[in-house]
Amino acid sequence: MTTKKSVSLLTPEKQQKKKLLTIDCVKISLLLILYNLLNRIFAVLFFYVAYTYHSGKFTLSYSAVLSYLKKQTAFISSTTFSMTANLFITLMSVLVFGIVFAILFRKRESSFIKPKKGTAVKGLKWFSACFVINILLSQLISILTGILGQNGVTVPTSDFSIHQPSALAVIVQFSYVVIIAPIVEEFIYRGAILTALSPYGRGAAVLFSALAFGLMHGNIPQAASAFGTGLVYAIIAAMCGSILPTVIIHCLNNLLANFSSISDAIGLEHYETFMSVAEIVIGLVGFMVLFTSLKKLIIDDSENVLTPKECRRYVFTNPATIVYMLCLIIPIIKSLVQANS
Repeated sequence: MTTKKSVSLLTPEKQQKKKLLTIDCVKISLLLILYNLLNRIFAVLFFYVAYTYHSGKFTLSYSAVLSYLKKQTAFISSTTFSMTANLFITLMSVLVFGIVFAILFRKRESSFIKPKKGTAVKGLKWFSACFVINILLSQLISILTGILGQNGVTVPTSDFSIHQPSALAVIVQFSYVVIIAPIVEEFIYRGAILTALSPYGRGAAVLFSALAFGLMHGNIPQAASAFGTGLVYAIIAAMCGSILPTVIIHCLNNLLANFSSISDAIGLEHYETFMSVAEIVIGLVGFMVLFTSLKKLIIDDSENVLTPKECRRYVFTNPATIVYMLCLIIPIIKSLVQANS
């Protein structure tokens, strides 16, 4: 008795969609790799500028620049230096990224980057729910990293406390962490990725954007937390057809997360009480939003030519996607190994 194996054949329409999806996956992945390279290039340029500003001299020798800056411990360890560097690198990189993105995807009919009427209110509504999700994820990850720490495994993380407090340090940190970074990250990890990939399947676009956003943070605790919140952010952006709600959510979330360090730096009294009350109120509202509106966070791919499974397969087996993901994963692994060596 012979049995016939069922063969799944792609229709001409599906073959065309697969071809276009493959091309756009290559475009967006290479563009994201370019953004990472631009970060490095503009970091080098910033070091040259910092050297010239601080020493009053100019040199083309990069080794001389690094050698000099390493000796200026107080200068390079200050929040003003690090956040100014982040501002310069991020703004210059995203400027180039935006120009290239506009060239590559200029014919795209649907753009999540353009603000849409009424979506700002949705951002305020979902902020409280995202706050609750973020707190829950942070607590879970804190428990897991604590367990790893007790077993001798050091998990690297980032430090956003303000060193050498000054008015300039506070202004620069607030500008970068609360305003510029959220806008840039939403533009890249929700706007660009969803604009590029959503026409083929919003589910795959949401998953890819969340993974890229999580891994971009460069350390395991932040990557895990950002992946979870990134999923919610991307679903909200896809549901609203705009990144405006997630820009608002992201800015407010970063404001709350950095409120303590900023308050300490400016000497604000009784901010702990204010923060406690604010977190309780936002948390209660967030739970209400989650219980009443969670079902609205649904991605509908039923009308797409490609099935969600097909779309995910084509996106995540694309060589450019794999290379990009490796570019994000390898530094995380290296930092983990270095922290435990």
